[in-house]
Amino acid sequence: MGKYLSAFLAIVIILTSIAFIRLSEFEISDYGQQRIISFKHHQDVLQGTLILPPNQISPPVVILVHGDGPQDRWSDNGYLPLVNYLVSQGIAVFSWDKPGVGASTGNWLAQNMPDRADEAAFALQILKEQPELKRSHIGYLGFSQAGWVIPKVTQLATPDFIILAGAAINWRNQGIYYTGQRLNSEGRSFADIEEAKKREAIIFDKQFTKGVAARPCASRCTRQDFERRNSLADATQDISKIHTPVFILMGKDDRNVNPDETIDVWSKTLPTETSRCIVLIPKTTHGLLRSTLFDYQLPSQWPIWKQGLFLLLGQYAYSPKVLNAISGWILTQQCKY
Repeated sequence: MGKYLSAFLAIVIILTSIAFIRLSEFEISDYGQQRIISFKHHQDVLQGTLILPPNQISPPVVILVHGDGPQDRWSDNGYLPLVNYLVSQGIAVFSWDKPGVGASTGNWLAQNMPDRADEAAFALQILKEQPELKRSHIGYLGFSQAGWVIPKVTQLATPDFIILAGAAINWRNQGIYYTGQRLNSEGRSFADIEEAKKREAIIFDKQFTKGVAARPCASRCTRQDFERRNSLADATQDISKIHTPVFILMGKDDRNVNPDETIDVWSKTLPTETSRCIVLIPKTTHGLLRSTLFDYQLPSQWPIWKQGLFLLLGQYAYSPKVLNAISGWILTQQCKY
């Protein structure tokens, strides 16, 4: 009996230790040195955190650019496994709360994509003014909606590299694709899905015109205003002007953005002389997680046990090779896929 009890206790200790290690990835690691940085953009005062790897002179820096929604600097701590991994590789990370979220003032719903691009360009300027970063290579890592933001940034600033995950191309197409994927997950027939997509396209084209999109908000901007003012967003023209080394990662099982459209547009539109790595990753979601475990459109759809699994897996929730490939591009601009 004593032998079995000892074995059981050993297993409990091992599992507890593993859980502790995994959960620690959702805290800002003591491994990095934190600094709060605030900057003013138009009327908004934005606050973010710069995490510096220890014992690094002029480390490379990646600026995180959020996707859609009221996201704080670490996306409700969802970014932290990624952030901690990058810092462990000698890479500094900077991210800030969207306007009106966390410690930032303003209203993110009042922004269009050029506003967000101007904000991100200003963040790059602020980082270049930091004494220990004057000789650092600094670039962007953006998610989803950042597909409209970061290409515009390259016309306003000079980042040293670009990384985009789940990058959207066209607002109209993305919405129709999203609807199709949602209906498919609900078990609707192919014919029903195609009819719904056609109907949505007709409604969209009637509702959103150039004049409607340009109209300012009547008072405080709402979600409806945000969608209306960004309804004509398309990244194609901005992509054609990019000369910064760019890494595009698209999950084959992306349920939010059509990965085939994104791969096709970036491959055909990016100037031929621009260094690039454009990859379609099998068994991978919109957020670059393992689709065998997290095949959902929104994190809010995760059942509680999936949330717990994500916490336990931490960095291992990501598709294999993804984190290493991202850090490799930041450090060397070499494609590791």
